Amino acid sequence: MRRFNELDAVLDHCWHYIAAAAAEAQHPFRTPALSTVGADGPDVRTVVLRAVDPEARTLTFHSDRRASKVDDLRLNDAIMWHGWDAERSQQLRLRGTGSVHTEDDVADALWAHSTLEERTLYVRPATPGRRVERPRSGLASGVHSEPLTEADVAPGRKHFAAIRTTITSIQWLHLHPEGHYRARFRWTGDRFEGNWIIP
Repeated sequence: MRRFNELDAVLDHCWHYIAAAAAEAQHPFRTPALSTVGADGPDVRTVVLRAVDPEARTLTFHSDRRASKVDDLRLNDAIMWHGWDAERSQQLRLRGTGSVHTEDDVADALWAHSTLEERTLYVRPATPGRRVERPRSGLASGVHSEPLTEADVAPGRKHFAAIRTTITSIQWLHLHPEGHYRARFRWTGDRFEGNWIIP
């Protein structure tokens, strides 16, 4: 198991790891936990990482714009990502600020990049989290047709949002046989400054 001895190598490893997660469906960080803070306090859920831009320090996922995480971000833009890779014995924690995109180029690009099946999630007359009398998906009946067409999922665009995080802090933990170790990086305005810290 590789052990990193240079902070620059760790930072480079983290961004390559995150970028790979956006491209590989089975990657451990493809479905990280995401935390926001709303009126009722902190909330955490699993999301699907859709896009990464290391140069811009951004991670993006999509959501129903009526979901509670969107409300949370309108109250407090603080956001945190967490992932654990059991095979590599690595934990990754990313802190930043979240922005909600609905009718702009960011949302349009993510919608265009989504599959028809992914877009069906937004063809819901009811708001996510709404109470119902029996278990059901809440999807409109038209999205169950085969094969799916653009027309089937087009009504979902009005509920679709892209949520982008600009990363300001990265913490990486490696449980290594030769000794656990941890690094923290903070954005200083023009670069990430790193330090080794006790696990």
